[in-house]
Amino acid sequence: MVESLFLERNQSVKERNVAIILYHGSNQIVIHPRNDKNKSSNDFGAGFYLTCDKARAINMAKRKAKYVGTPILNTYVFNCNLGDLKILSLKQDVSWVKFVLLNRTQKYSCNYDIVRGPTADGKLYFVLKNWKNGKLDLNQALILLKPNVYPNQFCFKTMKAINYLEFIQKEIV
Repeated sequence: MVESLFLERNQSVKERNVAIILYHGSNQIVIHPRNDKNKSSNDFGAGFYLTCDKARAINMAKRKAKYVGTPILNTYVFNCNLGDLKILSLKQDVSWVKFVLLNRTQKYSCNYDIVRGPTADGKLYFVLKNWKNGKLDLNQALILLKPNVYPNQFCFKTMKAINYLEFIQKEIV
């Protein structure tokens, strides 16, 4: 699986010198991404969002172009020599739920170059609403979320991280 190439920080530098393909769905070509275009209230805060899931990126492009523009699949190579970057890698657990909740409900700042983890959806917000209203405890909320497979997303939060991306191509979808 492509995401398995996004290696853990405890591997040697030689083992970490790999590249992976990432996609960004948009209503425009994004040759030179920036980290200040998205809202700070997204899942992982402000940053440039990408995914390994091509179908998800295509759906996002179509959604963004529904009213204006053309659906564009932007493709990048992430040259992930991770030795220089601070990366937060989240799994579908309490830490992820809390991190998304912090970003969605208040201006939250973290000191990471890249945040990687599951993508939230409507069910997550339904569960979080019930948790916030005291109808579920956090463990019950996690049990409700576990059966779902959320595609991973990457949020490139700094220009330092974005500089590791190389634009390959655009495709009208």
